[in-house]
Amino acid sequence: MKSITLFALAAAAVLQTATAAKCGSQDCGKDSPCCVRGYCNANAMYCIPFNCEVQNSYSADSCWDTAHCVKSNVNFGSANAFAQIADYKGDPSKTAFVSQFEPSNAKVVGGELQMELVKQGDGKGFGATVTNTRAIQYGTVTAVMRSGSVSGGVVSSFIIRNDKLGDEIDFEFVGADKSTVESNYYWHDQLDYTKMVKSQVLSDTTKNDHTYQIQWTPDQIVWVVDGNAFRTVKRSETWDAGSGTFKYPDSEAYVSFSIWDGGSGAQGTADWAGGAIQWGQGPFVAGVKSVDIDCYYKGNETTYTPPGSSGGDDDDDKSSSTSDDDEDDESSTDKSSKDDDKSSKDDDKSSSDDDESSEDDDESSNDKTSKDSDKSSKHSSNDDESDSKDASSDQSSEDSSDEPESDDSVDEETGSSEDLDESSDTSSSTMLTASLSAVVAAMAAACAF
Repeated sequence: MKSITLFALAAAAVLQTATAAKCGSQDCGKDSPCCVRGYCNANAMYCIPFNCEVQNSYSADSCWDTAHCVKSNVNFGSANAFAQIADYKGDPSKTAFVSQFEPSNAKVVGGELQMELVKQGDGKGFGATVTNTRAIQYGTVTAVMRSGSVSGGVVSSFIIRNDKLGDEIDFEFVGADKSTVESNYYWHDQLDYTKMVKSQVLSDTTKNDHTYQIQWTPDQIVWVVDGNAFRTVKRSETWDAGSGTFKYPDSEAYVSFSIWDGGSGAQGTADWAGGAIQWGQGPFVAGVKSVDIDCYYKGNETTYTPPGSSGGDDDDDKSSSTSDDDEDDESSTDKSSKDDDKSSKDDDKSSSDDDESSEDDDESSNDKTSKDSDKSSKHSSNDDESDSKDASSDQSSEDSSDEPESDDSVDEETGSSEDLDESSDTSSSTMLTASLSAVVAAMAAACAF
């Protein structure tokens, strides 16, 4: 009996050790359960779904649930339109957009969301990113905004992006050209700037508000400015015969707006952005007046679960519980429509799953080199934003050494979510080997009895 008991205890210890999640060099505890980039905390910057690392946090339930798309009109003159991330408590019904960085260069002035790029001591720019608190998988997003790219080197953006996977659909403004906006899309962080298409000629995008719209469905993406569609990409056109993959962004993602320093990046990025920033031409302020979000999949907060996609977030299938009970009733028409949509998406999922299985095979070494170089240069300004944020965090006793870099720089440093998984697998294998040794020792002790 003693032998059996000792063996059971040893086996339990092995299981616990082999499955324990590590957040960098530490284990997140109950009081600081959420992991981001090797640091643990309990505030929104760490626990918000688009930052939080589920696999490295205290438990599978530590990260906040993903709040899914609900049809909405966000006017930045309203009280619940925007909050600093330090003030966000996880309820998307009370806050539509949050600023991702601390210190924050985003604020609401006169009913307009304003994001400013400011010069740091090292001469580089520190900008702002503001992100929707709900995720969307297909739908139409419309923003009334103006660019802050008054000088070359300044980049302003309106993006739908999944940071963890690298799927993106965007509008980007560069200071080198104030009369157009650029459109592009990426799949799994395979950046290809050659696919960029410019809009029709517009009145100065830094002085005038224009209406920008992204229409995203399982079959196509349409970019529209002031009611004029200037580009359409069909899913069928993204087929890559070599890998047997549709390289089409299809994962649940977040709507965001940003301004950043492209002029201090790698040469290719700096040239694209219009060269080094001429700081005397500032201030550089991007403004957003309103955002309309019309979800492709209908339903409400308590009845809607997004269909699966190729490699979606671990927690994307959780239904948010922040809505009122009176939202539980869904009309039979909506439900029927949702079922039809889900059935159609299931067909897409079959193809998407095949896509994911061949993902590791579809990048040549040249593509990977280009990808790593382009990604590092495109998001280089985020390192500066993170450095500034880390320096400022010394002023706060609560978050002093626990401040992670921005989510974009998470991708930059790790390369991709695949690299993180490989690292986790290696760590788990090492722990398992050590734990098996403990089992052998425990078994030997048990036999001695």
